[in-house]
Amino acid sequence: MKLENALSPMIRNRSILTQTVELEARELIKKIKQLKLDVINQRIEKKAISLIRPEVLDSWIRSFNYGLSVYDYNYAPALDKDALQQRCQEKASLLESAEPFIQQLSTMLTDSQCIILLSDEAGSMLRVLEGSKNLEDQNKRFKLVAGSIWNEATVGTCAHGISLIHGIPMQISGPEHYCEKYDDIFCSSAPIFDGNHNLSGTLSIVSPSFHQQNAHSLGLVVSMVWGIQKDIQMGFNKELLHLTLDSADKGVMTINKSGIITQANTMANSFFQQLLEHELIGMPYQSVLGPLPFIESVLKNSQAVFDTEVYLERWNQRITMLSVRAILDNAGQNLGLVLAFKKNGLFRKSSSKGHNLAAKFSFADILGDAPDLLDNIDVSRRFSRLDANILIQGESGTGKEMFAHAIHQESRPDGPFVAVNCAAIPSTLIESELFGYEAGSFTGAEKQGRRGKIELAHGGTLFLDEIGDMPLELQPVLLRVLDEKRVMRLGSSLYLPVDFRLISATNHDLSQLVESQRFRQDLLYRLQVLQINIPPLRNRGQDIILMARHFAQKIAAKQGIEVPELSDALLMALLNYDWPGNVRQLENTILYAVNVCRGSIVGPQHLPANIQEEVQHLIADTAEPASKNLPIKEIEKIFIQDALLQSNHNISDAALRLNMSRSTLYRKIKEYQLKTK
Repeated sequence: MKLENALSPMIRNRSILTQTVELEARELIKKIKQLKLDVINQRIEKKAISLIRPEVLDSWIRSFNYGLSVYDYNYAPALDKDALQQRCQEKASLLESAEPFIQQLSTMLTDSQCIILLSDEAGSMLRVLEGSKNLEDQNKRFKLVAGSIWNEATVGTCAHGISLIHGIPMQISGPEHYCEKYDDIFCSSAPIFDGNHNLSGTLSIVSPSFHQQNAHSLGLVVSMVWGIQKDIQMGFNKELLHLTLDSADKGVMTINKSGIITQANTMANSFFQQLLEHELIGMPYQSVLGPLPFIESVLKNSQAVFDTEVYLERWNQRITMLSVRAILDNAGQNLGLVLAFKKNGLFRKSSSKGHNLAAKFSFADILGDAPDLLDNIDVSRRFSRLDANILIQGESGTGKEMFAHAIHQESRPDGPFVAVNCAAIPSTLIESELFGYEAGSFTGAEKQGRRGKIELAHGGTLFLDEIGDMPLELQPVLLRVLDEKRVMRLGSSLYLPVDFRLISATNHDLSQLVESQRFRQDLLYRLQVLQINIPPLRNRGQDIILMARHFAQKIAAKQGIEVPELSDALLMALLNYDWPGNVRQLENTILYAVNVCRGSIVGPQHLPANIQEEVQHLIADTAEPASKNLPIKEIEKIFIQDALLQSNHNISDAALRLNMSRSTLYRKIKEYQLKTK
């Protein structure tokens, strides 16, 4: 914003002919007051007004929406004595740097009727300097004292209030204030930023008379603020030098409280020069490093983090963060942080994108045409678009994890996919696996500590398989993580914010576990916001044949052999087996059968012994296809569907495969209401 744009129109439009000043001023005041009423009462659109600056127009509307009165004093609340004292201690650096300039300003304005104000970033007055007894008496009607919280929400439109919101110098005159009680007040204000570019407060010159200020008032307050900021910057640089003396051979960056990179040494710039098209300074750290929970924690809680390895997904690189430390002023206030990473091995190429945290399957990888399965895929796709917890239920081996992978690919494809099998980890270790631990937390712990699976899932998906086997004592801890979206490592007192989508799966009836007091009901409610029930393989009909052929082709390709033919007797046996292990058991069965078979046709005699026992009647007499689980007509329908699929819906080829005439096949297709191309 150009400085001349910060000037009030009361100054810009002032006539150089002194005899017309009063008349012009009165007319301008009247016009501005009417425009203000028209704007807040929605009688005129903002774009139709050229006299009033956009920042002032917006401020009028916000002030009205705060419920403040145009006509009455809007007295500001004030900090009590103890709260003011504490605030002054917190802002000691600002007060110390500003005091010489305030005194200099006071001397310069001795002959002027002016009040000097120093506020913090919330609008709380830290210093109120009145130049004369007359000004003290006038100021009593406004109740403007040290500790008063003057900002847009408490008193309406004012110069330093707009400076705080927009971070720009601002001059407000008379009727530009929201409250008409300030029609005689004139104020020039400028924002003060600390050494790490955080908004720290404002400096203002206030006069109770329009004639006491001019364009030079704004220039004067801006020049004083520059001096204050230079003094603050010197203190910041001294602290920064102290923090980085031991980092000369390392990359160093400073980040302010808003997450913006404010400084970077030569080493840091050279690290990222090959990856970025412009300088680091001014960029949000997330654009360079990605979202990192521990950086947010240091910005918020000032607790340092050391020796943490970071995977930069955008660049497919890894760096070791040696230290992330808060920058504190002499009053202990957090100004941001400085992070350092060593030159050695900064860019170590990872073996694959996302390391081992990438999803492996999409919905296209889920095979099957069974109506129940297709319904589940459709529901899962729609659930993917909702950022809510999902519970997947189904027997072991039905493909619950494939659905979790696919949902992740649809909802958070750029984030990590972290899977944890709650039944496969010993109960004594699952806590450290999930939540991570600090160095030395327990005997056998890695000396540098370890990030937990929840922390690793930040920005992506956490998949908790066999959630019903999670130890009861850990369930309230998981519930707290879901509620608060933050996690604490074992042996730490620092909470790390985490953002992940939770997908859990189980083959148990969790409601029964709740009744037997082996699972928390409140956790169950959080897990099953959205629910998916995957059908068992035995209820999926032709999918058994479809998947058996797929597994045979996959195994043959992997072993470099010709794809074997699956005999009708084998397919009949597969259709009539219960498949308690579902898809996983079917894949293992086909692997066994293909490798046991010495010819080109796999038959039921090549099945594992336990399955042969179940389907012995089919092996003994393949001429009469008996049925254990499926009716004959259903089996016939499945074989016709399979033949049509294998022949790409060529009727002649399908009839030949089925050893029936074309007319009979047409009749069967009509009878079973099968689709043909």
